[in-house]
Amino acid sequence: MDVLYGIENPVFKDLKRDRSFIFKKLLPWLPKFIFTVGKINRMNMPVEDYLKTKIINPSLRDMVSQHFFKNTPAFFALSYFSLYLDYFYPKGGVGKLSEALKNKISELGGEIKTETRIIEVMAGTFHVIDQNNISYKYDNLIWAADLKTLYKTTETEGFLPGIRSRFEETKNKMLQNRGCDSVFSLFLEVDEPLDSFRKIANGHFFYTPSRSGLGETHRKELDDLLSNFEKVRKEQLMTWLDKFTKLNTYEISIPGLKDPELVPPGKTGMIISLLAEYDLFKEVQKAGWLDEFTSEMENNIIDVISVSVFPMLKDKIITHFSFTPLSIENRVGSSEGAIVGWSFQKSMPVINKIQISDRSVLTPIPSIYQAGQWAYSPAGVPMSILTGKLAADKVLKNKI
Repeated sequence: MDVLYGIENPVFKDLKRDRSFIFKKLLPWLPKFIFTVGKINRMNMPVEDYLKTKIINPSLRDMVSQHFFKNTPAFFALSYFSLYLDYFYPKGGVGKLSEALKNKISELGGEIKTETRIIEVMAGTFHVIDQNNISYKYDNLIWAADLKTLYKTTETEGFLPGIRSRFEETKNKMLQNRGCDSVFSLFLEVDEPLDSFRKIANGHFFYTPSRSGLGETHRKELDDLLSNFEKVRKEQLMTWLDKFTKLNTYEISIPGLKDPELVPPGKTGMIISLLAEYDLFKEVQKAGWLDEFTSEMENNIIDVISVSVFPMLKDKIITHFSFTPLSIENRVGSSEGAIVGWSFQKSMPVINKIQISDRSVLTPIPSIYQAGQWAYSPAGVPMSILTGKLAADKVLKNKI
């Protein structure tokens, strides 16, 4: 990690003008980077398998691995313990980032269309159509959303045979894979001052209330429930849910501890998240008791956190609401409610080697580039930003 983040990313530097950066920083760094890439590739195995070579105790292995999505590459997983300690939060909340982006686009003469969903990509004639049947012409298109949606909605009329063949091959790969694990997030308004929480924890931390580990709770037991869901009794699933919430690992964020102006005096806002299986919520929705299941999960989480890390919490909650994997899918169109792109459990339909990350933005569709969490794996905010820059560079190069 020290090597990877040892210099500013060259993609964001003007290498033609910044000769000092090239000779004083980039060239001395390159041999170390090449050596590090080899180490990263050797740690590309699932984190669960890697930990078996290091930790004998199965409960301790669980406590480490249950922080992460199933089969997350070991390097990506273990580096997160270092990375998240370096997070910076903008004053006024993370929403300020999108506000700044909006303002910059407007300043440069760009236009942002909100509440607009693209339902068809007419790649042969270089235009897209939204849900109101309004057509938009493009010279180049950067698709920064769900890639399954791109390939499902792209019309190939006018493609040459070779281009159509490559498109269909890529489309099949995309549609055969699925999004990564999702997350369940509980949002709380609490009638308790920030100082009460500051004495116990900081503004962003992970907490595991039990040293037992999840074991097979979120793997075999859940798979068994899902494979015969029509025969599963509601009480049986609620018993599983009780165990799942007591043994899990929680990511807890208290934004007011980073920026007190985000909350009224004497109050606290809190977000409690844990990894969640999209298919489970989908099956419960089909069974017709999603609201009941969601409410039970909210109450379980509040009970677990109240009897452990924050004992003052339960009786001080003013109101709360939650966001499920289905909520994420409905809000942003992310397949399977995924929050970091593709699942690590099947073949990977996109570039997943850092040394060839510049190719991650290419598609088989003329004048269309891809960016964001679906363009490269494993993904996150840094790679989403990087692929956006790479895609923009490709467009600018084409226009010169």
